[in-house]
Amino acid sequence: MTALAGVVIALATADAALAGTLVVRSTGPSAASYPVGKTLAADAKLALKPGDMITVLDAAGTRVLKGPGQVAVAGSGAATGSGFTALLANAGARQSRTGATRSAIGGGPARSPNVWYVDASRGGLQCIADAGTMAIWRPDNAAEGSATVTREGDGKSALVDFRAGQSVRAWPVEELPAAEGARFKIALAGAAAPVTLKVTMVSPASAELDGVASALLAKGCNNQMDVLVEGSKQESGSALAAK
Repeated sequence: MTALAGVVIALATADAALAGTLVVRSTGPSAASYPVGKTLAADAKLALKPGDMITVLDAAGTRVLKGPGQVAVAGSGAATGSGFTALLANAGARQSRTGATRSAIGGGPARSPNVWYVDASRGGLQCIADAGTMAIWRPDNAAEGSATVTREGDGKSALVDFRAGQSVRAWPVEELPAAEGARFKIALAGAAAPVTLKVTMVSPASAELDGVASALLAKGCNNQMDVLVEGSKQESGSALAAK
């Protein structure tokens, strides 16, 4: 069995069980002991070394565990319900209230405020749970603009217009319906080059944070995982005590 196959099987099991806490990022000397997709008991303590940074996720959010020392997996922070609702809701363009979220305190590149939005500025694999509610998002809404979506299979295109101040529009589902394996090029006005999007369909075991994360990880939808992890960080994640 290859390492990748092992990760996929582990993630599929986690998606079904949704028990404990899920490792979603792992760097440092102990990364092999705590690989992405590994499920940890909620009351576990990790033996971390200097330089270890293990990001874990459960229904309460994500937090980063740092070495050295014995570090408790459980966090003390509470989930911010309204924020998670905006992050995880799969209601398409209708739910949009804000256009973008800064990726870090003090600025940085804007990131999508919702895990299901198609980011018109980033290509790669896109997990879709409901093709009928797809929405397309642009990071810069200062001026009016547009995105041209082209299906690779037959070259059919549709134009999506944005008003000034508008970040999210409905995907052209009637002209360009999405299905497993479909590929689209998205040319955002003003971008240096179009990006290529490949669709994969998912059915999360739950609409909660851990259920969505397991489904995205199992399919390898890394861009959406970045949105989910950054959007669900707990304030107290870096303050967990090491014993």
